[in-house]
Amino acid sequence: LPPQMETEPEPEAEPEPHPEPGPAAPASPPCQAAEGENEDEEEEEDFQFLGCDGCGQDSAQPRLLRCLHTLCPGCLSDTKQCPRCQAATGAPAVDNLLFCNLRSRLQLWRQIRSSGGPGCSRCRAEAALVWCSDCEEFFCGRCLEEHQWWHKKKAHRVRRVEELRAGSARQFLEDTRGSCSLFCSSASHPEESRVCSIYCPRCERALCCPCALLDTRHAPFRDLRAESRRRQEELRSLRRDLRRLRRSFEAALGRLRGEAARREEQRERLRERVRASAERLQELVRSEAEELRALLEARPERGRSALAEELRGAEGALLRLEAAERLVERLGRYGGEQELMDMQPFVKAALLELRRLRPPEPPELREPPDFAECRARLRAL
Repeated sequence: LPPQMETEPEPEAEPEPHPEPGPAAPASPPCQAAEGENEDEEEEEDFQFLGCDGCGQDSAQPRLLRCLHTLCPGCLSDTKQCPRCQAATGAPAVDNLLFCNLRSRLQLWRQIRSSGGPGCSRCRAEAALVWCSDCEEFFCGRCLEEHQWWHKKKAHRVRRVEELRAGSARQFLEDTRGSCSLFCSSASHPEESRVCSIYCPRCERALCCPCALLDTRHAPFRDLRAESRRRQEELRSLRRDLRRLRRSFEAALGRLRGEAARREEQRERLRERVRASAERLQELVRSEAEELRALLEARPERGRSALAEELRGAEGALLRLEAAERLVERLGRYGGEQELMDMQPFVKAALLELRRLRPPEPPELREPPDFAECRARLRAL
């Protein structure tokens, strides 16, 4: 590492023992197969959030909006507002790398849970016995021996396919979120992919060790994992602030809904009084009762449209806050360094923008003039 690089001590991870290929496990009985199908259905329901928030379909190129909802390119091109929270979609959207990588890792999980199981990624002839998290490949027994000989000086994490099949999709995604490596994007070695371990605060990008040694103008550097932890903690802090703000919005939305319900109840009571008066006065005053009922229905209450607009705005803001909290939670649980480095500035800017929102205050309860006119005409009648 460069001498001017800021590092943090980390405990050295003990190398995991490489499992030896063994005989295939016996077939599961029908009851266990049925339980496995139920578990697969539950796992599919857990990851329904990967679909488009507009049409609900999966997309190979999901786009993350400023309101932190995700749309497919088709829905994004057909609308000017987010279908969930009604926020404008004019701001530039970014690729939702978290959802893309989660979908590809779920495809691996489905291969593991399939009836035939995954095949060897090297020879493509034998059934896979193990999965290497560092290489992101399946190996049969013979290819595993070659892999261990080739990487004998590296502690690659290898797990049995049967062991992965016995676990859950959520656990598989959490275990594989750190397996993706960031590669240096410097133009000095376009033909060679070098793994990054250093972060340049001035350029705001990851570098490999040779590039950091050659470019000392931007020193001091930071350790990439330390920068990832710092960004993760920054998002967690924003999430805590937004959680408190969401509670305020929920309380304000409850007050607005209560106010709308009280006004609707008052309107309903007046309708009932008009109906009762019309029944008592019978035919001589029935025409007047119908006129009063028409008066209530024809003249909308003043301020009713403004209250409805505030309700829609508060509901949209609450949906954006909920989407922000869920995205930060999923980014922290399933996101790797690549998603964090690429998406954190955009997500942070959106979270800071949401943090500036303030819950609306319900208007004062005042009787509309139409109600007073209707009550006076009822007394006269």
